[in-house]
Amino acid sequence: MSHWQMLELTPDADQRSIKRAYARLLKQYRPDEDPEAFQRLREAYEASLEEARWREQVEHVAPVTDATLPDSEPSVPFAMPGTPAQSLEPALAECPPEPPLEQLHTWLAEGKERQVMDALRLWLASDWLLPFERREQFEQCVLALLESDAPWSPAFFEGVCQAMGWDEAQGNLPCDYWRWDRFIHRCELHAMEENLRNELARHRDDKVLGQPAALLLAPMSDSKRRIMADGFSGHDWQRFTQFAHAIEDQHPDLPERLGLTPLDNWRDWLPAVSYRPVFVFLWLALSLVILPSLITYTKTKGDLAAMLVIPLFVPGVLFLGMKLYRLVSMVVLPMASIDVPLSRWLLPHCLYRQGAGLLLLRHVLPALVPAGLALAWAGNVTWLRWCGPALVFLGTLYFTNAVLRGGKLAIWDRVARAVKARLGRLPWHLLRREGVLIALAVIAMGLWVYMRSRH
Repeated sequence: MSHWQMLELTPDADQRSIKRAYARLLKQYRPDEDPEAFQRLREAYEASLEEARWREQVEHVAPVTDATLPDSEPSVPFAMPGTPAQSLEPALAECPPEPPLEQLHTWLAEGKERQVMDALRLWLASDWLLPFERREQFEQCVLALLESDAPWSPAFFEGVCQAMGWDEAQGNLPCDYWRWDRFIHRCELHAMEENLRNELARHRDDKVLGQPAALLLAPMSDSKRRIMADGFSGHDWQRFTQFAHAIEDQHPDLPERLGLTPLDNWRDWLPAVSYRPVFVFLWLALSLVILPSLITYTKTKGDLAAMLVIPLFVPGVLFLGMKLYRLVSMVVLPMASIDVPLSRWLLPHCLYRQGAGLLLLRHVLPALVPAGLALAWAGNVTWLRWCGPALVFLGTLYFTNAVLRGGKLAIWDRVARAVKARLGRLPWHLLRREGVLIALAVIAMGLWVYMRSRH
């Protein structure tokens, strides 16, 4: 195949046609995809261009005769391309297109992305960039433009990639991956900054919208933040967690760019995974409190059936207590504007945690109920009547504070999950569905044991 056939031209093609054909075929034979085909295309382009220049020189030179030549110098005919006697001008000696690259830097610093994109398209459409070396140099200039301190949007970067033919999915990158990751990181930072700005603007206009970003970044009192967090849904907490992790792990300088200060204890505001450790502690503590009284009763009455009160009666009482606490919560939650200031004034800072930890009306006062049960069940054991309520009260607060710390999975919950995994797939949904009937049955059995002991 001749070089003319490679360029899909006839031998009488001029330089302009050769350059256009080379630019068209350069998109098909890329150096990074098929180096051998690109090398053949390059050799065909140079050979055809030299031959076209030689033909133009022959056509424009005036005919000469031997009589007009000096006697001291022999006549040398025009040499064909490739001969040692050839002396031709460098290829593609045209001037670079307008506007200059310095103007592109100025426009981008002024935020004129549209003008910069139009200028890049003019450069890419010019014959100046047909040589491969100039194309590579131009790509490096565009990379330097993107790496400058001038602001640009992800849409501008995507437009530049489409115009330059850069595609990460296909491996067509103009630089190393570590430099390319900087551009991707900058796009992600800009996108997240715009997202947070929009969320905060929506929250200023409508207090219902944009709450996850506002809870994390907007300045507000502890009471307002607690009221906002109480109204969050699962989707809101998911977005709140995504924002917090992205700022903490990927864009720690983003709040400073927005002129805001994020929550330093945002993990404490996450909802608790499970209150199971609290229930397990109450079951064990109340069982230990009631155990001495049952042992004394068993020794005097000789009724071993009373020992069933511990594993059956106490869980039933706790189940009903949990249902009662949910009803109380419906009354206490709207009182956050009163509960939070009181808790900040009366509770230690390590327990209060800016409204994300223990609260007086929501957690401390309800903990007195199981302490009262411990006092009632202690019987006539003097030391147990003093130690039992205190142990139940302080333990309830301790485990409640533990499950409220950032929604972390407590060790008791991990143990319960391990036991559940060992037992296999049991019908837990049926147990939850019939929980009320089970609790009533347990209480009835406890009353039966109590009535039998009276007789």
